[in-house]
Amino acid sequence: MTKLRYFGWEGYADGDFALVLQRDTGLVVEGETHLSDDLACRRILAEPNNYDVININTPFVRDVLHPRGTIAPLTEKFATALNRLSGSFERFKTAAQSAAGEILGIPQRCGPFNLVINEKSLSASVAKTEGLALALNPDFCRRFGILSYEDFNVMHVAIAAGLDPFRDLDAREIEAFSGAARSIFRSARIITADHNRLNQALVDGDIDFYMSGGVYTASPARLAGRLEVRAITPAKGPISGKGGVAFVEINALLKNSTQLHRAGETFLEYIASARGAVAGSLAAGACNPVVQMGEPRVFNAFHRDHLNAMQWDEFEEDMSLCADYAIVPNYSELLPIIKSDLAVDD
Repeated sequence: MTKLRYFGWEGYADGDFALVLQRDTGLVVEGETHLSDDLACRRILAEPNNYDVININTPFVRDVLHPRGTIAPLTEKFATALNRLSGSFERFKTAAQSAAGEILGIPQRCGPFNLVINEKSLSASVAKTEGLALALNPDFCRRFGILSYEDFNVMHVAIAAGLDPFRDLDAREIEAFSGAARSIFRSARIITADHNRLNQALVDGDIDFYMSGGVYTASPARLAGRLEVRAITPAKGPISGKGGVAFVEINALLKNSTQLHRAGETFLEYIASARGAVAGSLAAGACNPVVQMGEPRVFNAFHRDHLNAMQWDEFEEDMSLCADYAIVPNYSELLPIIKSDLAVDD
């Protein structure tokens, strides 16, 4: 029995996905999950020998970990997995490649990550128009929640304040960020790392929306038939006119992995396969778009209920309204501001 040491976002290291992976490949995943790409990145740099595979959002493999020598570029046999990306997913090729064209990892789960509403109490048109600034509207004081994913919280507070988080901010802009963070976190009714709790609060009518959520976090409620729970992408905003952020998770091999040419490659080959891509989409009780859905053999494996849960009919438009998740230049200054206001309820 071969073991794989995994560090990443929820879904791949336990539950149905881990069982299917073991059944199909013989791999047993021993993993840890994280809720912050920045923190995970720093953990890998500090403990490069502890894991075989890292699952982390868009820019960190290419822009931080690979330049620091912790990522093992993949062999050419993985090129097909990237070359097959098409349509709305083609934009993610660069996130998985170095500037020199080396293949650094396999992208998979992706999508818009901004707001989730209860459409029975807050119209989609209003949410799209107002965007993340809804959290600063006094009419919604104590009527919204915050999913406490620190990296996204930093980005979304900046956008709510009319700031581009992916640009270097000056002192005046950082002060504006601080004022917005204070207002938002003091006005929130619920602050939690549990998206299922926020979905239930939407269904119960306790809140009208939550920020720092998206198709991934809304999909469990939608799979259960609560289609009024809906992920929303703002129509406009301060990032070159865009007010939303799209992510893609990159799965990469760590250079010091003891299982580098066995378990790690087997894991990546599996998630790039049609069977593995569908299992990845449905991991952790969710239903999230995966980049492999551009291939008919993957797309056709999803039922209509799955597509409704992941709001597939809106996916292309929503992605067109999103900037790609990038490194936040002022993160080390902005995160302490968020943390000073963050009081998680659970």
